[in-house]
Amino acid sequence: MRNPSVVDETPAYAVLFKPPRVHTVPLKRYAGKAGYEPSLLEWYGNLFPPVLRVQGKHPWEGGVVHRLDYETQGLVLVAKTQRALQVLAAQQEEGYIIKEYGALSTKRADLLPGFPQAFSGGVDSCIIASGFRPYGPGRKAVRPVVFPVWDGDIRKPRKFKKISALDRGSPYVTEIMVQKDASVEDTCFRLRIKRGFRHQIRCHLAWIGYPILNDTLYGGLTRDTIPYRNPGSNRIYGEEREFPVLGLMAEGIRFYDPVSAEPRHYTMQRL
Repeated sequence: MRNPSVVDETPAYAVLFKPPRVHTVPLKRYAGKAGYEPSLLEWYGNLFPPVLRVQGKHPWEGGVVHRLDYETQGLVLVAKTQRALQVLAAQQEEGYIIKEYGALSTKRADLLPGFPQAFSGGVDSCIIASGFRPYGPGRKAVRPVVFPVWDGDIRKPRKFKKISALDRGSPYVTEIMVQKDASVEDTCFRLRIKRGFRHQIRCHLAWIGYPILNDTLYGGLTRDTIPYRNPGSNRIYGEEREFPVLGLMAEGIRFYDPVSAEPRHYTMQRL
């Protein structure tokens, strides 16, 4: 496995770094079977075996509070006790766990098949919101489900009529905090979500015309210069890298300590 690390831990929780092209938890169809690809949970379970006995919604996910896509690198929050998982899961359900991301994108003029019309708010909108539906061969991708969006605040979402694949009747929301030119070609985004859907940020940025670099599933351009950073070793993988890295990193996470209720905020070196 490619160099995970423990960013910080307490008796109640751990914040881990997940490298790209590593599963956060075992795939359901391979859970407990030989021959499956190793996961971040399995790696941490070798360091702290009780985390594997913590039971959430799915027994094969241990104490993992939230997941990252296979291609995405960054911070993952893991509960080390059953009580901590209950508290953190409740925080996530109520929108108190905030995930912060950095993304490198390049403008694309055309919209991929299966997308609705171009996002009306454009890149300058602070909020992108939609439902989602599976799309494509093997349902490997997703596409937005169109309905009204708003100029609002992620902390005060308005309610819309229920449609499929919505978050408790409300749209899945991606908030653009910062958008700036990183170079002549690339645009650097700082983004924030609460509860997320699979490929949410990747799909939403493609929808506004800025697919993430090296995200070929959503029309992103290939670029070999995106660094792969490991905060545990503070090492940047460059020329010896085995694969082009997706230009998306889970850079920060905010939550309340499940024991003391004090606010916690973890960040890592940005893209």
